[in-house]
Amino acid sequence: MIIPLTAGLFAVFTGFNTPGSDQYDMDLRYGLLAAACIALVIAAGCTGASPTTNTPVPTTAPALSTTVPTVPSASPSAISTTSCPEDVCRFIPGTMTTTQDRSLRIVTFPQRYSLMMSSTPGIGLDPVATGFNATTATFSWNASYGQFLSWDALDYTVDPLGSSVSGPGKKLYWSFSDSPADTNVPVTITVTAKDPASGTVWGSSAVTLAWDGNYTVTVQNKE
Repeated sequence: MIIPLTAGLFAVFTGFNTPGSDQYDMDLRYGLLAAACIALVIAAGCTGASPTTNTPVPTTAPALSTTVPTVPSASPSAISTTSCPEDVCRFIPGTMTTTQDRSLRIVTFPQRYSLMMSSTPGIGLDPVATGFNATTATFSWNASYGQFLSWDALDYTVDPLGSSVSGPGKKLYWSFSDSPADTNVPVTITVTAKDPASGTVWGSSAVTLAWDGNYTVTVQNKE
């Protein structure tokens, strides 16, 4: 219908239809109506909202790298230096010594002894071993004067053992029965612990007793 109206309007403006004629009036009305319709269509097309294309937004985060940086391992055979290449210090672990040095000492009590004392049969000599088990070693005791005693405090039995004793590592006592010929000569007591299988010396110690009169001694030195 738009095409005939447009043609009529074109005929009016071009002079094909003259004013005053019925065709002129009709074509003019139709032409104006068509022009109005065309104008409305054009206006609607210009003001209409153009379709919007929504660009999808990526929702997946980019993959993170799971590669762990490689750290050079410390070489146990490398020598420690003041500079650490690649911030890694290389060193040699210290070697721990598992073998303990063996030693032996004598604990004495009392430090002063007299034949008049009744609380003890003599000076107690208690061997203390370090680095080996005293109960598995063989002990050799020697005294330059006097004798060794064993004393069981449970039954108060005193057994004389002589000036030289060999046996397991246990506490002994030293005493004397007579004054020495020369009180200026000290009494030397020695003890040696050995491996009973090989005879290897595991430890040794010595004690020096000085005379204070004819019937009293005091502990002077312990080695």
